[in-house]
Amino acid sequence: SSGINAEYGDRTIVTLDTEDQYQTFSLLEPMLRKPPALASSPVVNMPFITDTLLQQYYSLDAEVARELVGRGQKMTAKLRKDLDTISDKTGIPLKSCLRQYDNIKRIYKEVDEKDGKVSQNIQRYYGLSPSLCQQYAAIIYILDNRIDVAPRKIPNLTYPALVKCVVVLMSEWCPMSEGASDMDIDRAFLKELHSLKDRVSDSMLVGMINHGSEPLKNNPEYPKNFVSELRKFAVKLMSIGYSLVHTKDYTDIFIDLDEIILCPWASAGLSFSHLELGLSTLLSCYVTAVHNTGLHSTVPVFEKYLRCVSSCLLVLAHR
Repeated sequence: SSGINAEYGDRTIVTLDTEDQYQTFSLLEPMLRKPPALASSPVVNMPFITDTLLQQYYSLDAEVARELVGRGQKMTAKLRKDLDTISDKTGIPLKSCLRQYDNIKRIYKEVDEKDGKVSQNIQRYYGLSPSLCQQYAAIIYILDNRIDVAPRKIPNLTYPALVKCVVVLMSEWCPMSEGASDMDIDRAFLKELHSLKDRVSDSMLVGMINHGSEPLKNNPEYPKNFVSELRKFAVKLMSIGYSLVHTKDYTDIFIDLDEIILCPWASAGLSFSHLELGLSTLLSCYVTAVHNTGLHSTVPVFEKYLRCVSSCLLVLAHR
């Protein structure tokens, strides 16, 4: 009898403690949605606990975040209705999926249209860790620019790899003017990149590679098809760059890099290390060929484009 009473008493204590935690959380959640209110709240007056609560409340599951950005739409009511499907697919509880959806939507609304770097604006208002700020910034960038990352179109693109690629785009291709948002794309750069099409023809690019890669042709360390594949690689890669004129052209950037560049490269039997070599060879061939010519002024634009897509290609190929 005493054992039964003790067990019942333990259960009662656990039940009451659980109920108390739920009640406490119901008081805290409205403040978690507005972090400045949490910081000044008498309910939690210990900074360490406040910070821990924030980081956990705004944490993201990679599987859920990947599904949310891969749906090809902003934080709409329709997407919210799809959370049941996302929960079933990922195995993450629906309540957690709802929390993550609502947090993304809330942060997006808060930082949208603000000047400056998105991650800094998120950190300033929400006080999240650098990693979380970077993740939310990448998600917002994808949604705002409607970049297509549907899992069915690019199934092997993991969430960490996607975030890395987007961070590169945000740092490399955003406007350089002071206070400009890195959610925007540098239109001046895209215009300069597009203008290269009229100055550097495909045949000129192929000629640059033929001349610059001559020492590699008889080198037994490189596959026999390396130079021929690099020529095709370069023409296709620049074709993608030339097409980036409007936002709608930008939406398929990752799919294009995967389907048009990486898949043929792998099908030709060329490896990741060959990809690294190909990218560095392309740059050196171009820079050397235009040195002391009227095309020398195009080097900064070419380098800026190649630097960004090279980083993305290496991440996508290594995923």
